[in-house]
Amino acid sequence: MSQEARKSVLKRGLTLALVAGASQLALASGAFAQQAADNTQVEEVVVTGVRGSQLKSVDLKRKEAAIVDAISAEDIGKLPDVTIADSLQRISGVQIQRNAGEGATVNIRGLAQVITLLNGEQYLSAGNMGSAQPNLLDVPSQLMNQVLVYKSTNPRNALSGISGTLDLKTRRPFDFKNGFTVTGAAEAQRGERTKEDDYLLNGVVNWRNDRVGLMLSAAGSKANLGNNSSGVVGLSGNNDWGGSAATNFVSPHGFESFNRVVERKRLGVNASFQADLGEGFTLIAEGFYAKLDEYNRGAGINISNRWDGGAFGNWTKPTVSQNTGVNSPANGRPWAAVDEYDIDAWWVNSFSVNRTTKSESKNYNLELKYDNGGPFTSEVRAIRASGDRLSMNGQAQGDLSNWQYGPNRFTLFRDANDRTRGPFYPKAICDQYPSAQRSNAVVGSAGGCYLNPNPQGYGQNPQLRYNISGDHPVWSGFDRPITGGLGAGKSLKDYMANKDSYAIGAFSSEGNNEVSSDMNVFRAEGHYRFDDKFLGFITKIDAGVRQSDRSVSVEQFHLFSGFYGGVPGAVQANGSAIPAGGCEAQWKAIDVVMSQNQCQAGEFVPDPITGKPVFQGYTVNRPTKLTTYNNTIWVDDLGGVTSGIPGFWAIDPRDFDDAEAFHKKVFGGAIRVTVPGQTYDVTMKEQSAYGAANFEIGNLHGDFGLRVIQTELNVKQNLTGDTRNYGDTNADAGDSVSKRKYTDWLPSLNAVYDVNDNWKFRFAYAKTMQPLDLGNYGGGLSIFTADCGAALPNVRCVTGAAASGNPNLDPWRASNFDGAIEYYFGRASMLNISAFQLKIDSFVTGGTTTGRFPDQDGVIRRTVNVSLPVQGDGGSVKGLEVGAKVAFSDVLPDMGVISNFGVDSNYTYSPSHESRLDLEGNEIPFFDNSKHQFNLVGWYQDDKLQARVAYNYRTDRLSGTMGGGGNAVIPIMQKATGYVDVNVSYNVRDNVTVYFNGSNVTGEIEDYYLRFAKGKTQYANQNEFEPRYTLGIRARW
Repeated sequence: MSQEARKSVLKRGLTLALVAGASQLALASGAFAQQAADNTQVEEVVVTGVRGSQLKSVDLKRKEAAIVDAISAEDIGKLPDVTIADSLQRISGVQIQRNAGEGATVNIRGLAQVITLLNGEQYLSAGNMGSAQPNLLDVPSQLMNQVLVYKSTNPRNALSGISGTLDLKTRRPFDFKNGFTVTGAAEAQRGERTKEDDYLLNGVVNWRNDRVGLMLSAAGSKANLGNNSSGVVGLSGNNDWGGSAATNFVSPHGFESFNRVVERKRLGVNASFQADLGEGFTLIAEGFYAKLDEYNRGAGINISNRWDGGAFGNWTKPTVSQNTGVNSPANGRPWAAVDEYDIDAWWVNSFSVNRTTKSESKNYNLELKYDNGGPFTSEVRAIRASGDRLSMNGQAQGDLSNWQYGPNRFTLFRDANDRTRGPFYPKAICDQYPSAQRSNAVVGSAGGCYLNPNPQGYGQNPQLRYNISGDHPVWSGFDRPITGGLGAGKSLKDYMANKDSYAIGAFSSEGNNEVSSDMNVFRAEGHYRFDDKFLGFITKIDAGVRQSDRSVSVEQFHLFSGFYGGVPGAVQANGSAIPAGGCEAQWKAIDVVMSQNQCQAGEFVPDPITGKPVFQGYTVNRPTKLTTYNNTIWVDDLGGVTSGIPGFWAIDPRDFDDAEAFHKKVFGGAIRVTVPGQTYDVTMKEQSAYGAANFEIGNLHGDFGLRVIQTELNVKQNLTGDTRNYGDTNADAGDSVSKRKYTDWLPSLNAVYDVNDNWKFRFAYAKTMQPLDLGNYGGGLSIFTADCGAALPNVRCVTGAAASGNPNLDPWRASNFDGAIEYYFGRASMLNISAFQLKIDSFVTGGTTTGRFPDQDGVIRRTVNVSLPVQGDGGSVKGLEVGAKVAFSDVLPDMGVISNFGVDSNYTYSPSHESRLDLEGNEIPFFDNSKHQFNLVGWYQDDKLQARVAYNYRTDRLSGTMGGGGNAVIPIMQKATGYVDVNVSYNVRDNVTVYFNGSNVTGEIEDYYLRFAKGKTQYANQNEFEPRYTLGIRARW
């Protein structure tokens, strides 16, 4: 049995054991609950630890009119959670997506349209400056005091999301006792695979008296997070390029296997000042700072068709497949699900990539509260926030081919009349290589020559086999002898082991982006509580106004460098001088020849037939070994997500920790060139007012309210021009500015009926509105290209396009309905069941249209698909939540050690659908929503020892889509996942605790697959995250 199979059996067994345990517990709770409720007496006892945090959560849920869940500082600080998202996954209805094994983005009830507040007002995070979905990767959990999760609308909240609202609560000085309070923690962390010595430090210093308080808290950490990945790259069908095969099957651009280490350095600081000014006035001034430096370093191997138009659909041949029973609506031919391919590998290369992201955000709050003990209270507050993020990508390819001419393989020797004519360089470069490396005796008009780019590379396409019928991909064929520079009898495995058989295929820095955002908010509110009910049922009224101004500026750019400016004797094709800075190239590649239409650099050489002078462009990248500019690493462990691939050499991705500096060092310059389709500015102004009231009629109580929001959008998009030479970047053809305004009236109701002290019935209704990701408004058109193939050498052909924004799209709008039954049977124990429905009236989804665009030579040859965001016709998410929080001391108070146990368990059922259809004609689910989710936390606490085991399970979710023909899509699904985290702590003294954490202790593997029809699937990708372990100490004075 393989390691992966054993893990699968272990996970299934663990799941069954946990579910069985929860079932037994529910039965036991039902048997003892009524007796415990009858005997419950309120005692003035301070409860701490995990039991205390559960008590706080139950108490808050009981008191709130809205449907709310909460986690307290005990939960956040004592679970093995680095980010707030990790902590939130324990709450019913909350689904998270992990990034490098850490919680990053958050869904509530299956949707990403969630508002994030900080101390009751909108929070600007560097992780989601332009997006709706919370990305909490840069928020250290140790700085939080509490997090509230609103699932129904609280009319007093500044904003409410479509599916829910998160309110992050930080500590404030008056939360502490008088005098000095100092707490701190230090921990050492280690990953099972990375084995780096990581750390986390955090602390709080607080001083207060009866009138004034000052608090400073900080958290800093460094973590190296390892994962392995394997699967397809660039999904497409074999007939997508006009093919006529009788059967449709997936024929991707390529396949990759790599390991990755993500280094994250976090710093979070929270400072807060509180002053009692007298006469009922309290002043609060606070700032929250978060900084994240991330180095996403990967090294792996790529086997592909080199993006060559002549290879698509031909380089992969299914040898084992099954008919899916569904056809493409476009060509009427059946789709096959493939279990095994024979691969005619046009390109085998190692690759190294490093995306470095540095971000920071600053949120400031100035607040004046008035409360003199009378019926009227009020608050006035001003918020100022800003965020910046710079993300830079550096990468390199180590090619193993010698690039010599051969039928049906990608070659650099393209002159049909003289196959020795390939990469061509000026004399100064030629003189740096031995004469034996010249591919012929031809000399250019300025002394240039033709050079063999990789003499020790292989000389024919390797024939490989890719089997995906098991629990991970299995490769074979690397031992087959192939021709090449190492001589007879050598296999691809031999070439991969020989460092001198690699030559740099390309250096590049693409998809870089710089984002800046600002937010200013002013808000004023007043509240009046009636001694006698107004109109016989109103107990309190609230009213307020709010104005916010939020802007985001996004620049996407590639790094270009100038080549061959000032080379003696070098000219353009018409004989004119090359620009002083040279011709600029995005791809510093061995297969890019400077003979395209906008700028040329080269010499004249004799025509191989007539002998007359003809122009020959220089090749951009000279023959370069892996070690010429870089350090190298040997890669022979790709984890449990692939097998059969021999070891290989790759550039150390740390060399690209500063991609811009690397390109300046090697190429003499790094020029930012804007990508207009992903560059935009959006300003959003919101003016709102609300009125709300609490009511009480017998045992029925709650609140109702109305919020009116007027939204004004100002969008500047960059228009897309012609594609620039020597890359795939479009020119910026100017700006388009759009303005629009809309108003939303958003009523809400929360009603609670207290049957008795133990039973509560709840109902909630609200209309909700949430703006789109700002990129859906501002993003423009991007055009995608690939090499046209032998028919059009040295020309890029248009393969598709994407229009990522539309300023006329409406925001998300929904009508929300909730009903709940809650049963409380102890200070820290309760059962609840709730039903919800979100009727989505307006949302945005992916769509496809067509367009015609010129190829790089200016000729329009074909119609291609254009993906774009479109207005959805409507959708819904509905489901159930069931939860149980049980402290055994509430139901078995005199059972000795058994009374020290407890459980927090919940289950969420949230089916969803939107308007797009799969190949069977069924509506697909909303993105990233799991139909079923289950959480179980079992805990133990006595005077010294605390222990918790947390299990989080979610079923298959939609990860993306692939075109299935016509308007149909093929869903790309992630299989069900289950994560297990553990925590043990021991109080050495009253104020000193040592603890051990383990996260993802079962080494979860994420599996992704294409779903053609029910039961008809095909493997796509896998991610394997490493288990991580922490040992720490915490103290308080």
